[in-house]
Amino acid sequence: MQRNRFTWVCSYLLEFTVCAFVGWLYEVVLEWIVYRDYIDRGLLPLPVCPIYGFGAMALLLLFRRDHRWWVVLLGSTVLTTVLELAASYLLERMGLRLWDYSAWPMQFEGRISVLSSLVFGVLALALVGGVHPLLRRFYEKAPVWLPCTLGIACGLLLAGGSVYVFFLK
Repeated sequence: MQRNRFTWVCSYLLEFTVCAFVGWLYEVVLEWIVYRDYIDRGLLPLPVCPIYGFGAMALLLLFRRDHRWWVVLLGSTVLTTVLELAASYLLERMGLRLWDYSAWPMQFEGRISVLSSLVFGVLALALVGGVHPLLRRFYEKAPVWLPCTLGIACGLLLAGGSVYVFFLK
């Protein structure tokens, strides 16, 4: 079977899910360090934070060809800050407040923080320079059905979790 657009869409669905899981893991570990307690930071009934997946896909679109570390770091820091700020307002309109940086230094309305923005910039460097190229090599070497199956499964899980949270809960 030839690799086609469907295969690449499936691979990006899988990558979206991996990044959303890593974001969830980062959030849970941060809560454990700060509060010494497990706090599930996910919006969906899955161990994922979709905002990390959306942010990662936006970063890959912008920086997939430009790997200069300082461009990725600065650009991703600005982009993720804007995304986080916009998401906070959108979620607030839905009656949700999923994070609060009020106690952090150099923050704005508890919605964004310079420190968290820099962490996101460093995570973006790891994504663009390491994780994404590694996953691309995996996709190229794996049988075509594997990324397709995994991507479809991830897409169905994310869609099911979203339907549950926004329509059935």
